[in-house]
Amino acid sequence: MKYNKQLIITGLAAAIAGCGGGSSSQPPTNNNGSTPPTSNFEHVVSANYFNSCGELTPQTDAMVIRHDDSGAVAAVYEADDDGNIAIDYAGVATYTMLSAGYWGETAYPRVHTYVDITADKIKNTRIIAADFGNGDACECNNVTFDISSVPVASPMASVVVSTTTSASAFDINDTDGLAQANVCRPAGGEWPDIALTLTSVQEEPAETYYTAVLSDYSFDETFVVNNAELVRKVPFSVLNNNVNSNSSLRVVLRGRKDGWLHYADNMQVWDVAELSPSVPIFDTPETYIDAYNFEFDSFSSEGTDVQVSIYTGGQVTVPSTHTESLDLSMMSYDLFSEQVLTFFNDESYDLSALGADSVTITMSGNDSFGNLLYYFQLTTPNKGSLAILENLDIEGVDFPLSSNFDFDEEPASGYISLEAYDVQSTTNYLESLKNDDVTAYGIVYFDF
Repeated sequence: MKYNKQLIITGLAAAIAGCGGGSSSQPPTNNNGSTPPTSNFEHVVSANYFNSCGELTPQTDAMVIRHDDSGAVAAVYEADDDGNIAIDYAGVATYTMLSAGYWGETAYPRVHTYVDITADKIKNTRIIAADFGNGDACECNNVTFDISSVPVASPMASVVVSTTTSASAFDINDTDGLAQANVCRPAGGEWPDIALTLTSVQEEPAETYYTAVLSDYSFDETFVVNNAELVRKVPFSVLNNNVNSNSSLRVVLRGRKDGWLHYADNMQVWDVAELSPSVPIFDTPETYIDAYNFEFDSFSSEGTDVQVSIYTGGQVTVPSTHTESLDLSMMSYDLFSEQVLTFFNDESYDLSALGADSVTITMSGNDSFGNLLYYFQLTTPNKGSLAILENLDIEGVDFPLSSNFDFDEEPASGYISLEAYDVQSTTNYLESLKNDDVTAYGIVYFDF
């Protein structure tokens, strides 16, 4: 197996670890030696941690670096006490966002480099906090609720339960009456609303959706769900499904509010003809829909077993007011797999033949105990090379948490992934970033 990619990332991360300590001075923050910033421009990137019960804590040590054309540091933008990073440069540049994630209580660097973008294309970050999983951080209790008056409860219903203080949802299958939801809050905080997505077990895949929100509930009494509402649907189709796939076609539905999961469902069929001809649009600010195929393979490279996972699909995010039909075009599995399998042994890539607008490379390394050493991402146009990282310089940047990182051990395991995105409404790289329109995508993971 070739470790060139891992060595490049380890070198960059080690540079981060070695750049802090002692100096509080920062490189210039208002000029990169070429195009001056626009004084009335400002874009704010937010950086937060979240714990097991959804409490947000600002990442006050996060920062964004703007590079000049040579790769040197042109400006450093630091998070304030609220985890907000204000960037006042309006032009196109290469940016690197630095933050720290936690694997248990062990910190590791999270690095995301964006090539040739405007600042508004930098994503907000919300990552796991050091106390994630700490039972003392949350207060939890069980709520009993009665769904017998909801039409899909007879003869049996499936219920997906979520709260605004949870990063995930859980299923309650085959119930016609009483069910329980475990709900948590930050210690001393307010109890969150509970969101329910209800479908009939007799419909496979689901055709009829009801949603309900439980608030002002009590832990001592059964909450009768009498406010369930039928969910409006729009015509829906999936195009370019991999008909030669040995796996199923999966459809993920997510109703999102304030960045949290609110309503949800997952569908799985073996033939696209089995899909419902319509899809629910939840009464949340966003409904996210994702349809994909999954293929798995493996090979051996220089004595190392490498597992290959390939996802090809299509996704879209629409507002609650959306009424038009949705035709979700998936990326061609045959073409994507042909284009990306060479990436494992090559630092460069060209996904233009796929119609891709952007590419994101992710590399993650673990130590011999499974702890994360680093998490790195690189976003570029459809043609690029990891060699760009060799030209990026972060000398003089004082990253406060760098002393907590450990790079003495080479990664014992990890993965490399490549994601290609083709936003159907544009062929422009910048316009495609953070775009909610129908997008065909392909993702390949090399796990070693």
